[in-house]
Amino acid sequence: MEPRTGLAHARNAAIAATACDYFIWTDDDVTVDGNWIRDYEAAFERHPEAAFFGGPILPRFEGNPPRWIVTGLREVYSAFAGRDEFDDETRFDRASRQLPFGANMATRAQEQYLFRYDPTLGRQPGSRILSGEESDCLLRICRAGGVGTWISSARVDHWIDSKRQSVAYLRRYYAGSSYVLARARIIGDPTRRRSSNLDVRWRWVRAYARYLWSRMTGDSATWIRELKQSAELSGKLAARRELRVLRHGARRPSR
Repeated sequence: MEPRTGLAHARNAAIAATACDYFIWTDDDVTVDGNWIRDYEAAFERHPEAAFFGGPILPRFEGNPPRWIVTGLREVYSAFAGRDEFDDETRFDRASRQLPFGANMATRAQEQYLFRYDPTLGRQPGSRILSGEESDCLLRICRAGGVGTWISSARVDHWIDSKRQSVAYLRRYYAGSSYVLARARIIGDPTRRRSSNLDVRWRWVRAYARYLWSRMTGDSATWIRELKQSAELSGKLAARRELRVLRHGARRPSR
């Protein structure tokens, strides 16, 4: 049993405790198709060259979701782990801008034993909704020369409870995902020239003002886009502030 909380710790504990040829990953809030495992097994045989695989994730909502979610669903698809835009000809490599999500994917064991999940990413206790531990892992596999493939038939339904059908949830989700990305970029390349915090803060003010205005006057797709942008900028600011505090603390001389 893994005593540490967090999804990445749980995944890594499963890897350490298992001897196999492939890992098939999903979440506790999905329902898999009846042939889901068979579809993955068939794909393993068809594509022995593939280091990882992914399949469609279809959001299913508890009760009747708000109308703005129904009409603007594609704008917030990733917040509900929706992923179904690929076909069986899709291949993933280091140039891919999008990768499978952890609620429906498989990894070849020889790569998975080498590339574990970063415990600073992914769902864990705290006020932020963090994510990206699976994308980070798959991207590192790709950078090492691995490739992935898509399995359209291996579908799962992802159940969205009523608590996540809210503006507050979307704001936390997009702020958290932006925080993870900004933090990774800064740590990965600390010398990279970046816009000033003041510039980012003003961009956030403008984006949030546009969100408030479009919420009163515009259609749902418009204000959802502005909500996402303002939330992402707030996450970026949070990452910069946190890393600045850590850097200053590290430079402080000991007594």
